[in-house]
Amino acid sequence: MKSADPLLVIQFGIILALLCLLFYIVRFNISFRLSKRIGKYSIEPLNNDQYSLFDGFFIIYKRLINDLSNSLIKINIIKRYSKRYEKYIDYLDEGKPIDFVSNKILIIVLLMLGNILVNIIQLTYPSVIQLILVMVVGFFLPDIYTSYKTHQRCKRIEADLLNAIIMLNSAFKSGRSTMQAIEIVKNELDGPIKKEFEKMHTEISYGLSLDTVFKRFADRVNIPEISYITSSLIVLNKTGGNIIKVFSSIERSLFSKHKLESELKALTASSLVMSKILLVLPFVFVSIIVLINPTYFNSLFDTFIGLTALFIIIMFYALYAFFVQRVMRVRL
Repeated sequence: MKSADPLLVIQFGIILALLCLLFYIVRFNISFRLSKRIGKYSIEPLNNDQYSLFDGFFIIYKRLINDLSNSLIKINIIKRYSKRYEKYIDYLDEGKPIDFVSNKILIIVLLMLGNILVNIIQLTYPSVIQLILVMVVGFFLPDIYTSYKTHQRCKRIEADLLNAIIMLNSAFKSGRSTMQAIEIVKNELDGPIKKEFEKMHTEISYGLSLDTVFKRFADRVNIPEISYITSSLIVLNKTGGNIIKVFSSIERSLFSKHKLESELKALTASSLVMSKILLVLPFVFVSIIVLINPTYFNSLFDTFIGLTALFIIIMFYALYAFFVQRVMRVRL
Protein backbone atom coordinates (compact mmCIF):
# COMPACT_ATOMS: atom_id res chain seq x y z
CA MET A 1 0.00 0.00 0.00
CA LYS A 2 1.42 3.35 -1.01
CA SER A 3 2.08 5.75 1.88
CA ALA A 4 0.51 9.21 1.86
CA ASP A 5 2.60 12.19 0.81
CA PRO A 6 3.67 14.17 3.93
CA LEU A 7 2.89 17.45 2.17
CA LEU A 8 -0.68 16.28 1.52
CA VAL A 9 -1.12 15.36 5.18
CA ILE A 10 0.24 18.74 6.31
CA GLN A 11 -1.91 20.51 3.72
CA PHE A 12 -5.01 18.72 4.97
CA GLY A 13 -4.14 19.65 8.57
CA ILE A 14 -3.64 23.32 7.67
CA ILE A 15 -6.93 23.49 5.77
CA LEU A 16 -8.71 21.85 8.70
CA ALA A 17 -7.14 24.33 11.14
CA LEU A 18 -8.14 27.27 8.93
CA LEU A 19 -11.71 25.98 8.72
CA CYS A 20 -11.84 25.65 12.53
CA LEU A 21 -10.48 29.19 12.89
CA LEU A 22 -13.03 30.51 10.41
CA PHE A 23 -15.82 28.73 12.29
CA TYR A 24 -14.61 30.22 15.58
CA ILE A 25 -14.46 33.75 14.10
CA VAL A 26 -17.99 33.45 12.64
CA ARG A 27 -19.31 32.09 15.92
CA PHE A 28 -17.58 34.86 17.87
CA ASN A 29 -19.01 37.49 15.50
CA ILE A 30 -22.55 36.14 15.94
CA SER A 31 -22.14 36.12 19.73
CA PHE A 32 -20.77 39.67 19.68
CA ARG A 33 -23.73 40.95 17.65
CA LEU A 34 -26.19 39.22 19.98
CA SER A 35 -24.46 40.71 23.02
CA LYS A 36 -24.76 44.19 21.46
CA ARG A 37 -28.47 43.68 20.88
CA ILE A 38 -29.03 42.52 24.45
CA GLY A 39 -26.54 45.00 25.94
CA LYS A 40 -28.89 47.98 25.79
CA TYR A 41 -31.33 46.13 28.07
CA SER A 42 -28.71 45.16 30.66
CA ILE A 43 -26.28 46.85 33.06
CA GLU A 44 -22.58 46.58 32.35
CA PRO A 45 -20.38 45.37 35.25
CA LEU A 46 -17.93 47.81 36.82
CA ASN A 47 -14.96 45.53 36.11
CA ASN A 48 -15.28 44.15 32.60
CA ASP A 49 -12.38 41.80 31.82
CA GLN A 50 -13.74 40.60 28.47
CA TYR A 51 -11.70 41.33 25.35
CA SER A 52 -12.57 41.13 21.70
CA LEU A 53 -10.87 38.54 19.50
CA PHE A 54 -8.38 40.95 17.95
CA ASP A 55 -7.68 42.61 21.31
CA GLY A 56 -6.83 39.17 22.67
CA PHE A 57 -4.41 38.55 19.78
CA PHE A 58 -2.85 41.97 20.35
CA ILE A 59 -2.39 41.29 24.08
CA ILE A 60 -0.74 37.94 23.32
CA TYR A 61 1.51 39.61 20.75
CA LYS A 62 2.55 42.30 23.23
CA ARG A 63 3.26 39.63 25.83
CA LEU A 64 5.48 37.76 23.37
CA ILE A 65 7.37 40.98 22.59
CA ASN A 66 7.88 41.65 26.30
CA ASP A 67 9.16 38.11 26.97
CA LEU A 68 11.47 38.23 23.96
CA SER A 69 12.78 41.68 24.97
CA ASN A 70 13.67 40.40 28.44
CA SER A 71 15.82 37.73 26.79
CA LEU A 72 17.40 39.96 24.11
CA ILE A 73 18.35 42.73 26.55
CA LYS A 74 21.08 40.45 27.90
CA ILE A 75 22.87 40.37 24.51
CA ASN A 76 25.16 43.40 24.27
CA ILE A 77 25.21 43.61 20.44
CA ILE A 78 21.41 43.69 20.21
CA LYS A 79 21.23 46.11 23.14
CA ARG A 80 23.60 48.54 21.38
CA TYR A 81 21.67 48.15 18.13
CA SER A 82 18.37 48.96 19.87
CA LYS A 83 19.66 52.36 21.06
CA ARG A 84 19.01 53.83 17.60
CA TYR A 85 15.28 53.51 18.34
CA GLU A 86 15.35 55.55 21.55
CA LYS A 87 14.15 58.68 19.71
CA TYR A 88 10.87 56.92 18.79
CA ILE A 89 9.91 55.89 22.32
CA ASP A 90 8.03 59.08 23.21
CA TYR A 91 5.34 58.87 20.53
CA LEU A 92 5.14 55.22 19.39
CA ASP A 93 3.51 52.35 21.25
CA GLU A 94 6.70 50.46 22.09
CA GLY A 95 7.78 50.94 25.68
CA LYS A 96 11.52 50.17 25.33
CA PRO A 97 14.04 50.44 22.47
CA ILE A 98 14.63 46.68 22.64
CA ASP A 99 10.92 46.17 21.83
CA PHE A 100 11.59 47.39 18.27
CA VAL A 101 14.14 44.60 17.78
CA SER A 102 11.75 42.04 19.29
CA ASN A 103 9.01 43.27 16.96
CA LYS A 104 11.34 42.77 13.97
CA ILE A 105 12.15 39.19 15.02
CA LEU A 106 8.49 38.28 15.55
CA ILE A 107 7.50 39.78 12.18
CA ILE A 108 10.26 37.78 10.46
CA VAL A 109 9.06 34.58 12.16
CA LEU A 110 5.41 35.23 11.26
CA LEU A 111 6.25 36.04 7.62
CA MET A 112 8.40 32.91 7.32
CA LEU A 113 5.61 30.76 8.80
CA GLY A 114 3.14 32.35 6.37
CA ASN A 115 5.48 31.68 3.45
CA ILE A 116 5.93 28.05 4.51
CA LEU A 117 2.16 27.58 4.87
CA VAL A 118 1.51 29.05 1.42
CA ASN A 119 4.13 26.74 -0.13
CA ILE A 120 2.68 23.71 1.67
CA ILE A 121 -0.81 24.55 0.43
CA GLN A 122 0.64 24.71 -3.10
CA LEU A 123 2.38 21.33 -2.48
CA THR A 124 5.85 22.85 -2.91
CA TYR A 125 8.84 23.37 -0.65
CA PRO A 126 9.99 26.95 0.13
CA SER A 127 13.22 27.90 -1.62
CA VAL A 128 16.22 29.50 0.06
CA ILE A 129 15.74 32.68 -1.99
CA GLN A 130 12.15 32.99 -0.77
CA LEU A 131 13.21 32.61 2.86
CA ILE A 132 16.00 35.18 2.47
CA LEU A 133 13.61 37.61 0.76
CA VAL A 134 11.06 37.13 3.56
CA MET A 135 13.75 37.77 6.18
CA VAL A 136 14.87 40.98 4.43
CA VAL A 137 11.27 42.23 4.10
CA GLY A 138 10.52 41.37 7.73
CA PHE A 139 13.68 43.13 8.91
CA PHE A 140 13.04 46.40 7.06
CA LEU A 141 9.23 46.50 7.26
CA PRO A 142 9.10 47.90 10.85
CA ASP A 143 11.67 50.55 9.89
CA ILE A 144 9.54 51.64 6.93
CA TYR A 145 6.48 51.84 9.19
CA THR A 146 8.42 53.80 11.83
CA SER A 147 9.75 56.24 9.21
CA TYR A 148 6.22 56.72 7.87
CA LYS A 149 4.85 57.42 11.36
CA THR A 150 7.69 59.88 12.01
CA HIS A 151 7.02 61.65 8.72
CA GLN A 152 3.29 61.92 9.49
CA ARG A 153 4.06 63.24 12.95
CA CYS A 154 6.40 65.93 11.59
CA LYS A 155 3.76 66.91 9.01
CA ARG A 156 1.15 67.28 11.76
CA ILE A 157 3.51 69.39 13.87
CA GLU A 158 4.37 71.55 10.86
CA ALA A 159 0.67 72.11 10.14
CA ASP A 160 -0.07 73.13 13.77
CA LEU A 161 3.06 75.24 14.23
CA LEU A 162 1.48 78.45 12.91
CA ASN A 163 -1.36 78.20 15.47
CA ALA A 164 1.21 77.68 18.22
CA ILE A 165 3.23 80.74 17.16
CA ILE A 166 0.05 82.86 17.00
CA MET A 167 -0.86 81.77 20.54
CA LEU A 168 2.66 82.47 21.82
CA ASN A 169 2.71 85.91 20.20
CA SER A 170 -0.73 86.78 21.60
CA ALA A 171 0.34 85.63 25.07
CA PHE A 172 3.53 87.74 24.93
CA LYS A 173 1.53 90.77 23.77
CA SER A 174 -0.84 90.40 26.73
CA GLY A 175 2.09 90.45 29.15
CA ARG A 176 2.29 86.73 29.93
CA SER A 177 5.58 85.12 30.88
CA THR A 178 7.29 82.44 28.80
CA MET A 179 6.03 79.63 31.06
CA GLN A 180 2.47 80.95 30.90
CA ALA A 181 2.60 81.33 27.10
CA ILE A 182 3.85 77.77 26.58
CA GLU A 183 1.28 76.48 29.08
CA ILE A 184 -1.49 78.15 27.07
CA VAL A 185 -0.30 76.44 23.89
CA LYS A 186 -0.05 72.97 25.48
CA ASN A 187 -3.54 73.34 26.94
CA GLU A 188 -5.21 74.67 23.79
CA LEU A 189 -3.67 72.54 21.05
CA ASP A 190 -3.95 68.81 20.50
CA GLY A 191 -1.90 66.10 18.84
CA PRO A 192 1.90 65.70 18.62
CA ILE A 193 2.60 69.42 19.08
CA LYS A 194 0.81 69.32 22.44
CA LYS A 195 3.29 66.68 23.67
CA GLU A 196 6.22 68.71 22.37
CA PHE A 197 5.08 71.83 24.22
CA GLU A 198 4.55 69.76 27.34
CA LYS A 199 8.22 68.74 27.07
CA MET A 200 9.20 72.38 26.52
CA HIS A 201 7.20 73.42 29.58
CA THR A 202 8.98 70.80 31.67
CA GLU A 203 12.42 71.81 30.33
CA ILE A 204 11.83 75.51 31.07
CA SER A 205 10.64 74.61 34.58
CA TYR A 206 14.04 72.92 35.09
CA GLY A 207 15.84 76.16 34.19
CA LEU A 208 16.58 75.91 30.44
CA SER A 209 16.36 79.08 28.36
CA LEU A 210 13.76 79.55 25.62
CA ASP A 211 16.29 79.34 22.78
CA THR A 212 17.77 76.12 24.21
CA VAL A 213 14.29 74.60 24.54
CA PHE A 214 13.43 75.44 20.92
CA LYS A 215 16.82 74.09 19.79
CA ARG A 216 16.05 70.76 21.47
CA PHE A 217 12.60 70.88 19.86
CA ALA A 218 14.19 71.45 16.42
CA ASP A 219 16.57 68.52 16.94
CA ARG A 220 13.65 66.21 17.75
CA VAL A 221 11.42 67.03 14.79
CA ASN A 222 13.86 68.36 12.12
CA ILE A 223 11.51 70.99 10.64
CA PRO A 224 13.08 74.02 8.87
CA GLU A 225 10.60 76.50 10.39
CA ILE A 226 11.54 75.50 13.92
CA SER A 227 15.23 75.82 13.06
CA TYR A 228 14.48 79.36 11.83
CA ILE A 229 12.69 80.16 15.10
CA THR A 230 15.62 78.74 17.08
CA SER A 231 18.14 80.86 15.17
CA SER A 232 16.04 83.99 15.77
CA LEU A 233 15.80 83.28 19.49
CA ILE A 234 19.55 82.63 19.75
CA VAL A 235 20.28 86.00 18.10
CA LEU A 236 17.70 87.64 20.35
CA ASN A 237 19.30 86.10 23.43
CA LYS A 238 22.79 87.31 22.46
CA THR A 239 22.02 90.81 21.14
CA GLY A 240 18.85 91.65 23.04
CA GLY A 241 15.60 92.92 21.54
CA ASN A 242 11.85 92.73 21.73
CA ILE A 243 10.52 89.18 21.78
CA ILE A 244 7.08 90.39 20.64
CA LYS A 245 8.54 91.84 17.41
CA VAL A 246 10.52 88.65 16.82
CA PHE A 247 7.47 86.40 17.16
CA SER A 248 5.37 88.83 15.10
CA SER A 249 7.92 88.58 12.30
CA ILE A 250 7.97 84.78 12.60
CA GLU A 251 4.17 84.71 12.53
CA ARG A 252 4.01 86.82 9.34
CA SER A 253 6.64 84.70 7.57
CA LEU A 254 4.93 81.43 8.51
CA PHE A 255 1.53 82.79 7.46
CA SER A 256 2.96 83.88 4.08
CA LYS A 257 4.57 80.48 3.59
CA HIS A 258 1.32 78.62 4.38
CA LYS A 259 -0.52 80.90 1.96
CA LEU A 260 2.01 80.17 -0.81
CA GLU A 261 1.83 76.42 -0.08
CA SER A 262 -1.96 76.48 -0.37
CA GLU A 263 -1.78 78.31 -3.71
CA LEU A 264 0.92 75.92 -4.94
CA LYS A 265 -1.18 72.86 -4.00
CA ALA A 266 -4.16 74.32 -5.86
CA LEU A 267 -2.06 74.94 -8.98
CA THR A 268 -0.30 71.56 -9.02
CA ALA A 269 -3.19 69.37 -7.83
CA SER A 270 -4.10 68.02 -11.27
CA SER A 271 -0.46 67.34 -12.22
CA LEU A 272 0.14 65.58 -8.91
CA VAL A 273 -2.90 63.32 -9.37
CA MET A 274 -1.82 62.51 -12.94
CA SER A 275 1.72 61.59 -11.83
CA LYS A 276 0.36 59.28 -9.12
CA ILE A 277 -1.97 57.60 -11.62
CA LEU A 278 0.95 57.02 -14.00
CA LEU A 279 2.99 55.51 -11.16
CA VAL A 280 0.20 53.10 -10.18
CA LEU A 281 -0.89 52.22 -13.72
CA PRO A 282 1.85 49.59 -14.43
CA PHE A 283 0.87 47.62 -11.32
CA VAL A 284 -2.80 47.73 -12.35
CA PHE A 285 -2.03 46.38 -15.83
CA VAL A 286 0.26 43.67 -14.43
CA SER A 287 -2.44 42.60 -11.94
CA ILE A 288 -5.08 42.39 -14.68
CA ILE A 289 -2.79 40.32 -16.93
CA VAL A 290 -1.92 37.95 -14.07
CA LEU A 291 -5.62 37.46 -13.30
CA ILE A 292 -6.33 36.66 -16.95
CA ASN A 293 -3.24 34.51 -17.53
CA PRO A 294 -1.26 33.59 -14.35
CA THR A 295 1.64 32.10 -16.36
CA TYR A 296 2.11 35.10 -18.67
CA PHE A 297 5.18 36.48 -16.82
CA ASN A 298 6.83 33.14 -16.00
CA SER A 299 9.49 33.65 -18.66
CA LEU A 300 10.75 36.70 -16.79
CA PHE A 301 11.64 34.53 -13.78
CA ASP A 302 12.74 31.27 -15.42
CA THR A 303 15.48 32.49 -17.77
CA PHE A 304 18.55 34.68 -17.40
CA ILE A 305 17.36 36.99 -20.20
CA GLY A 306 14.01 37.35 -18.45
CA LEU A 307 15.66 38.23 -15.12
CA THR A 308 17.87 40.77 -16.88
CA ALA A 309 14.85 42.34 -18.59
CA LEU A 310 12.99 42.40 -15.27
CA PHE A 311 15.93 44.15 -13.59
CA ILE A 312 16.06 46.76 -16.39
CA ILE A 313 12.31 47.34 -16.14
CA ILE A 314 12.47 47.84 -12.37
CA MET A 315 15.49 50.15 -12.73
CA PHE A 316 13.77 52.33 -15.34
CA TYR A 317 10.58 52.45 -13.25
CA ALA A 318 12.57 53.51 -10.16
CA LEU A 319 14.33 56.24 -12.17
CA TYR A 320 10.98 57.40 -13.55
CA ALA A 321 9.46 57.56 -10.05
CA PHE A 322 12.53 59.42 -8.75
CA PHE A 323 12.49 62.06 -11.51
CA VAL A 324 8.73 62.56 -11.24
CA GLN A 325 9.08 63.16 -7.51
CA ARG A 326 11.96 65.59 -8.06
CA VAL A 327 10.06 67.52 -10.73
CA MET A 328 6.88 67.76 -8.64
CA ARG A 329 8.73 68.88 -5.50
CA VAL A 330 8.84 72.66 -5.09
CA ARG A 331 10.69 74.18 -2.15
CA LEU A 332 9.52 77.53 -0.81
